[in-house]
Order: sequence, then C-alpha cells, then structure tokens
Amino acid sequence: MSELIEKIAILHVHTDASDGTASAASVIREALSARVDILGINDHKTLQARDEGFGGWHDDLYVLVGAELEDQFKNNHLLVYGVDRLPESLDTEEQIDFVNRRGGICIAAHPTETSGKLHGTRSYPWTLGNVSGLSGIEIWNYMSEWKAGISAFNALLKLLSPDRHVEHPDPAAVELWEVTGGCAIGGPDAHAFMYGFGPLSMNIFPYGMLFGRIRTHILLEKELSGSVNEAEIQIITALRKGKCFISNHLYGDATGFRAIKTDGEIVIDLPGKGEIVISRSGRIIRKGVYSPGRHKFEIAVDGRFFVSVMREGRTWISCGIC
Repeated sequence: MSELIEKIAILHVHTDASDGTASAASVIREALSARVDILGINDHKTLQARDEGFGGWHDDLYVLVGAELEDQFKNNHLLVYGVDRLPESLDTEEQIDFVNRRGGICIAAHPTETSGKLHGTRSYPWTLGNVSGLSGIEIWNYMSEWKAGISAFNALLKLLSPDRHVEHPDPAAVELWEVTGGCAIGGPDAHAFMYGFGPLSMNIFPYGMLFGRIRTHILLEKELSGSVNEAEIQIITALRKGKCFISNHLYGDATGFRAIKTDGEIVIDLPGKGEIVISRSGRIIRKGVYSPGRHKFEIAVDGRFFVSVMREGRTWISCGIC
C-alpha cells in the first residue's frame, strides 16, 4: 500500500453558537487535550466559529469549521465543510448544489436516526434517498445511537452506561452508503447537554468524554499544509475521495489500519488483534479473528465493500471501500 499521512479527526461538534454548551475556544481546548489532529465544528445553520476566526491552526490542531443544515421540516441534515457562506434555501438539493458549486462538500448526517419515547428525542432522518452531489454518509453517530429507543424505562440505564448502547454503526446507514458511495464517517454529534435543574444540573456527555469515542481517521497524500486554506482543501479532497475510516477509540488505538481493494482482493493492515468482517450489500463474505499484520482476502465481484473489525463483540474499526 502507498504511504499515506493519517490524521485523527473529531467531526460533527456543536458549540454554544448553536445548541452546544461551550464556546468554540473551550471546545478547541478539549480537542487539544484529546490529542487529535482535526476538529470539525458543525453548528446549526451558522458559520459563526469561522467568522470569528476559529478556523485553521491552533498549535498542532486544525479546526475545520463548517455547519449543519436542514430542510424546512428539520430533516435531511447535512454536514457542510469548505464554504465561507451558507445557502439561504431550505431545499436540501439546492443546498447541496450551492455548496458543491463553491468547492465544499455535503455529508448526510445521522441519516437513519430513530426517535426515542421521551420528550425532546425526536429523530431527524434522511428522507431523500440517493441524491446527486452527496460526498458521503455519517454512518456512526454516537448521540443518535445512544438515544435510539430511549424511554422512561431504560433512560437511567442509558445514562449510567452510555457506551453499552453505542456498539456499532447503524446498518441502515451503511446500506445507504453502499448506494451513495463517497466517504463513510463517524462522529460524536457532541453538544455536552446539561441534564437536571439549576444546581442539580450535570453534564452527562462532556466534550472530553465524547472526543475519546467515535473518531474519523482521514488519510492524506502528504502532510497537512501550514496554509489554512490549503489544509482545508486537503482534508475536503480526502473526504470526497472516501480516504478515511472510523474507529471507536474506547476499544484501542486504530492508527495504522488500512483497507484497499485491488486486483481481485481486499488487503487489510490490522494494527491489533480483532475479528475482521467483510460484507457487501448486507451479506457477510469473509469473517475471522486475525492477529496484527497484513491480511489478503480474495473477492470474486466488484463493487462497494464494508469492513468491520470487532473487539468484545463491539465494533472497533469500520471502513467503506469503493
């Protein structure tokens, strides 16, 4: 495999410019403490963090400021990166066209999200199917997976043991990615919501905790430029080409994982022991526990494939291969 530069990104993060609970400066400090390389801010319908100058380099951290858009019914959410202004339209296809014409990218956010049975836990699903111009799908969203099916009967258990309820990417979102192609990303959808009343309020999902969970590893052809604009273009180009994979850092450092399809086989570099599962169209075609190292799997058909690496029955690494 060719040498690629791997950068660990926390994508889909909200600040108090929309419905997060911390300033952009505070969120950046949390990302620096988490020792990641890229922070993607996606406040709802605003580029405030970009306008205030938070985009770009902060020591060794690159802050990629975008936004999260929605349609007139608050569905069809888009993670948008690479633009300095947002469309006024509430039509999703017009939004995608606007962003693409300006060199940015649009990724469908939590497209198969399902609501819970508690007040304030409605879902915001993708309703348009395979729309031209999408650059990828957010297949793993920590908060969406956590809140799925929440009710008065299981809410306390979910709050006390949140990681037990975020075990895998959503299979329905993976199925949508197999149709659309592009990048398959994951993110925390971090807001650091406060629960309770007054002095009894507490932060159940702090930024620091979420930054240690779902991460997107972006693979670049060369080191990120010191130029703010050039570095942004590098990141966006890699995502548009699907040069990335997802890990749940809770189950180990996934740095060094690679998966490519070439000459009738899938080649996987595995950074640690795990159960590799290769699937296509929801059907498992290879499965087994493997030690660290390079592994090759013959494939008889072309198309898009999805690779998962499991640990303790939970997904450690996910990667879409086009």
